[in-house]
Amino acid sequence: MNKIVIIFLMSIFFALSVQAQKIKGIVCDRELGNIPYASVKLLTQDSIFVKGEMTNEEGNFLLTDVKKGNYILVVSCVGYKNFYKNLKISDTDYELSIIWLENDDVLLSEVTVSGSSIIYKRDRTLIIPDMQQRKHAYSGYDLLYNLMIPGIDVNTRKGTVSNERGAVTVYINGVRADMREVQNLRPKDIEKVEYYDMPSGIFTGDIASLNYITKTYKAGGYIALDGEQTLGYTAGDYNVGAKLVKGKTSYTFFGGYNMSKHDGTEEEKNEVINFPDEAVHRDRSTENAFYKNNQQYAQFKVNYAEEKYNLFAQAALTRDDTPRNGRDEALHYSSDASQNVDASNWTEEESLKPSLCLDGLFYPTKAQRIHVRAMGSYSDNTYQRNYAEDERLSKTHVDEDYYSFNLLGVYGINLKNSTLGASIMHDHHITSSTYTGDYDSWQHLWRGETIVYLSYMQHLMNDKWTFLLYPGVSLLNYRLHSQALQRYWTFRTNSWIRYQPNKNHQFLGGFAMGNNQPDISSMNDMDQTVDFLQIKRGNPYLDNPVIQEFFFTYNAKLHPVNLKLNLWSTILKHNIRSAYFIEGDKLVNTFRSDATYRKWKAELSASCRISDNLRANGKLRYEKFEYPSIPGLDTDNFFASLDVDYYFKSFTLRGWVKSTERTLDDSSLAITKSPCTYGFSLRYNASNWMAEVGTANPFNARSHYREYLYTDAYQYNQVRTSRIYQQTGYVRVAYTFDFGKKTSKERNNVDRSINSAILKAN
Repeated sequence: MNKIVIIFLMSIFFALSVQAQKIKGIVCDRELGNIPYASVKLLTQDSIFVKGEMTNEEGNFLLTDVKKGNYILVVSCVGYKNFYKNLKISDTDYELSIIWLENDDVLLSEVTVSGSSIIYKRDRTLIIPDMQQRKHAYSGYDLLYNLMIPGIDVNTRKGTVSNERGAVTVYINGVRADMREVQNLRPKDIEKVEYYDMPSGIFTGDIASLNYITKTYKAGGYIALDGEQTLGYTAGDYNVGAKLVKGKTSYTFFGGYNMSKHDGTEEEKNEVINFPDEAVHRDRSTENAFYKNNQQYAQFKVNYAEEKYNLFAQAALTRDDTPRNGRDEALHYSSDASQNVDASNWTEEESLKPSLCLDGLFYPTKAQRIHVRAMGSYSDNTYQRNYAEDERLSKTHVDEDYYSFNLLGVYGINLKNSTLGASIMHDHHITSSTYTGDYDSWQHLWRGETIVYLSYMQHLMNDKWTFLLYPGVSLLNYRLHSQALQRYWTFRTNSWIRYQPNKNHQFLGGFAMGNNQPDISSMNDMDQTVDFLQIKRGNPYLDNPVIQEFFFTYNAKLHPVNLKLNLWSTILKHNIRSAYFIEGDKLVNTFRSDATYRKWKAELSASCRISDNLRANGKLRYEKFEYPSIPGLDTDNFFASLDVDYYFKSFTLRGWVKSTERTLDDSSLAITKSPCTYGFSLRYNASNWMAEVGTANPFNARSHYREYLYTDAYQYNQVRTSRIYQQTGYVRVAYTFDFGKKTSKERNNVDRSINSAILKAN
């Protein structure tokens, strides 16, 4: 009996002596905070792998079942130097102090990511660029295009990012960015890209969000020059930027000039206006068309960053001038007395817009974040239009003062298995316009919308299931002078459920509801002359358009292919659309909001890494559009596209093709048929230089765009071709000069859009 007790006690002692322990810690960047998805490995003293783990969303890691002994802990992440630490594990759990990783330029430029660079996480898709994708990109848009994320459309020249639902909101390190900001990103400074197809937390309110995670620097500066010139017609875009960093403060200046000038537009349009007594048939033939526009912008920005906050202040000035935009036409009226008439339509516009923005990010704790922003702008706009048919002349002149401001507050907190968020946004516009000419009037309108959101995301069953509840409300107010106040409350949501059975497959389904603001240029009681048979009329009593969407998405990684299948159903109630009716001897084109527009879409996207040097991205889509309450107003569309990139040395050869498309415009009610388009480009990247030449439709001399409309009062069939649609080419050149310590490209917040509420005849 004593022997049994002794053996039992010795067994317990032995078991305790080899009891496994836990190692836990957190990995951080001194500038960006916690580092998610860093690799943590535990090695023996002779570098034999024992076990490994990835840090979670908050940068935490936990290694379990570690036996007593001496080990080496290795922490690594793209863009950082490896961290090494000798550990001696005893009888108790081991908790490390904060592991700070240091930036590593060399590692970031030389790293090669093996396997799939697309990682499905519980609330986002993480994309880590590989060496080839970085090497063959010059800007943030170039790199995003090279990543070939299924379902994401990137136009590198126009600077746009969109998915199946609309425009994707782009951020840089969590701060909202515009087109110029992303163009100024250096690929070697981009560590990873986060894509939120169903945003929550700090991205509450977006259709979809894309966040660049970049490196930051504390000293030095740069001067950057870039330019693009179009061949085939005159167009150019030229920009300069400069940045100086001194400790925690950075100073940035941006300036630029772009212009466009072309003629040669040809248009044949057949119209029928059904007056009560007789139908008027009119044929329009454009004989000469011309367009000329130029724009200049400048911005100065100051940024001050501390550990707990990051503050921005910027001022910008934009000038836009269109001194020539018009055409000469030959009109043929077919009625009891046929008549041939010469006509001309000429407009000019000029705008000057100063703006100011104050932005701040605050980090009360590592798990919390607060974002506040205040933006304001003023636009001084003028608009002049002359229309003539033989001896008759119509004139319109408008002077407008347009004020706008936007306030935003967002709060987000990450808990263990859930995320909470709240946001409030107020968007306000005030416009005063003086119309003279055919119709004299003063129009004063204010419009404001306040949107409040709450979000709650919960992860269950080891992140296999994720639920998002996203309730919100919108209060839209607008009022035209001497008219009654219009007020609309709308429930908003973007709630969904995601199931991820394994790391290679995701299923997502949900429901979204929201509203659109009516176009401010249509919210007036003005009449404008289109021609001597037509007038355009505003409507200050438009309803609140309500959007409802049902969606299903399937994501899959089938090496080397990444797939995405989207099924969508969209219902747009109280949609604002064009309406035509006869009033006396005039055809009136106005706006109504009493119809429902529906759209169904099925889309399959795929990207493939055929080899290290050859990548491809393709898309197939079927769509159906209809207005159920308007007989015969429906159509469908089949669409296909393919993009192929081939990398060799410092060159990128790119080819793309898009099939024909047919769409029903939910606003104008016109059905448009677009031709097949295609193009090629060759780019050279080396050090701080980039040069690119490209062409679009090189073998097309007469691409036509067809548009037609059928209503009871008015019908037309139009065929248009233009020099900008035909054989064109372009040349792009960019250079960046770094001085002092290398500094990351600053985010350029210049908003070059012009705000205007002017009712324009065309």
